[in-house]
Amino acid sequence: MKMNNVSDAQILIIDAGAQYGKVINRKIEELGIKTVFLPLNSTFETLSQNSASLKGVIISGGPGVGTAEAAESLKETAFKLDVPILGICFGNQIIASAFGSTVESTKVREDGQFRIKIDTSSPLFSGMKEEQEVLVTHGYGITKIGPELKIIATSDGHIQGVQHTTKPIFGVQFHPEVDLTVHGREVLRNFCYNICNIAIRDVMKNRQALCLEDIRSSVQDRTVLALLSGGVDSTVLAALLTKALGPSRVLAIHIDNGLMRKNESTLVVKALKNIGLDVKRVDCAYRFLNGKTWVHLEGCKNAQLSDCLNTIVDPEQKRRIIGDVFMHIMSELLNDLDKDKFILAQGTLAPDLIESGSKLSSSMADTIKTHHNDSPLAREFRNAGKMIEPLRTFYKDEVRELGRELNLPAELVNRHPFPGPGLAPRIICQLDLYPWYLENYNDFNNRLNLICSYHRLRATQSQMLNSLEAQLSDQKREFLISLKDHPRIYPVLLPVRTVGVQGDGRTYSYAAAFSCEAGAKINWDVLSHLTKLVTMLCPNVNRCCFVFGDKIEGPVRDITPTLLNPGAISRLREADSAAMDMLRQHDAMKLLSQMPVILLPLHFDRASRHDPSTKHSIVLRPFVTQDFMTGAAAIPGKHLPEPVVNDIAAAVSGVLGISRVMYDLTDKPPGTTEWE
Repeated sequence: MKMNNVSDAQILIIDAGAQYGKVINRKIEELGIKTVFLPLNSTFETLSQNSASLKGVIISGGPGVGTAEAAESLKETAFKLDVPILGICFGNQIIASAFGSTVESTKVREDGQFRIKIDTSSPLFSGMKEEQEVLVTHGYGITKIGPELKIIATSDGHIQGVQHTTKPIFGVQFHPEVDLTVHGREVLRNFCYNICNIAIRDVMKNRQALCLEDIRSSVQDRTVLALLSGGVDSTVLAALLTKALGPSRVLAIHIDNGLMRKNESTLVVKALKNIGLDVKRVDCAYRFLNGKTWVHLEGCKNAQLSDCLNTIVDPEQKRRIIGDVFMHIMSELLNDLDKDKFILAQGTLAPDLIESGSKLSSSMADTIKTHHNDSPLAREFRNAGKMIEPLRTFYKDEVRELGRELNLPAELVNRHPFPGPGLAPRIICQLDLYPWYLENYNDFNNRLNLICSYHRLRATQSQMLNSLEAQLSDQKREFLISLKDHPRIYPVLLPVRTVGVQGDGRTYSYAAAFSCEAGAKINWDVLSHLTKLVTMLCPNVNRCCFVFGDKIEGPVRDITPTLLNPGAISRLREADSAAMDMLRQHDAMKLLSQMPVILLPLHFDRASRHDPSTKHSIVLRPFVTQDFMTGAAAIPGKHLPEPVVNDIAAAVSGVLGISRVMYDLTDKPPGTTEWE
């Protein structure tokens, strides 16, 4: 078999708006293969510009549902290139539709890690075991296979992979490019090396050298004004800038936005000075809490000036205000200097741009959440050439590796990420119950109760039970029946909304909570599995938590009015400090990738519903991931010792003004790492 010259070989990635499109790009380039990244609506002439070196096509996932239209379009473009094709998620559905299959909305969503069975005789799965653990996130699927295709992967009644019977065309409903697909790299290797016949070679690009070259060519003879939060991204950025330009040409600024953790700014400045960076601290708490920005409101033709940050509830507005205030402060600092002799620098990473829906990552992707370093004003600076971002193509694990190459201390390189907006996205702001919650609570909470009590209620007759039965496979039914062996689970729909990512699109849905009677022996694996099932069967729920303490019964009918004010910030700051101190005391920081601590406007256990709601509850969000594009909730007893979890919960519950402590059991997807 003739192998293509690897120096010329290219894989074309057709971007259908996937959150993971650039992850595909990264994974293919890690195999030593060049890539071309073009949008779904590209013409045949555009796609075929490098036809001599083009050896294969990958069609990414995306939030779209118009598979028939996309299939007809690609028949005139990608399918005419006469090279092997691999479709992923939405790309799989496009291939299926193009060859006569039926693609339609599924009875239940699939979001998270699932076990599938593959046909190991397919060249796409050569050398792999029959059972695989993969990441799936979709609400549409193939329900009837076309005559020219055959099924090569299945799970619980779902078609998870197809292959053309005569052409080198393949599709998978799962995402082989992400870490939650355990052997996804092997799928991509099989496609590139065995199916596209590209020669194998080991490639280790000197990305540090490329970054240094990028910095020098962009900065030229100017000085860099670098904004440093003290996290691993900005610390690595500062080290790169110093190595590329010398310390005299790096002006490092740490902005204290009033939303930092307890003593965070003091510790950040001290840590950065310990590695030789002269950092200037600027206290701007008042500016941020009273900051405003221009926003486009529904029903308004022109942009409107927002209210102050400390009066805002909407999470996207909060992020945009913080991002724009950051940029305004940086612009003012530049104006105080000779701005023609300075250029800004940010530690923006690839996931920041992907989740913000930046055109630098995809021309078609949904905005999941606006990162502070990709706000509208940040984009203006970028487009005007006033800002450099040397790490914009890196993922978190790559940044850490770069930090090690730069000989940064382990405690800085391995530090848990902390969002640029500080504690702001971890304070769920709300003033009243949402109308949807009031109107739909009974229906959805009854559905939650039916799921958790299915083993007791399945002999009864009701329209809601019949509806649930229609969505259950034998495997799901068996699991729900098995809950009879677990202490009774009391579910409740919480009146708070959280941001999620499902099917490559943003969701802003409700959280559900599970509780048991005090002293009950909890099986965390069961609760984890139940979380996956609930987010599949309840379309308005994208996150589930367990509540420590006694059972919670009945509806949550009111909330503690909460905004970004000193009281709420201080309460979360103390709870976060108690949680982090306990993690450090148990030497357990290294077991997790991150542990956001979230403040919810919920006051449980009041003597009477007429008593005012004044306390808050806390959610612990221990998380395990490599690249932060996908990840898993850390399960007690598996990722984190259960005694450590109990000690953290006890420490946080002792903070003044805390009602209950919860534990987030949601993977990403369907939930994002942060709640906002």
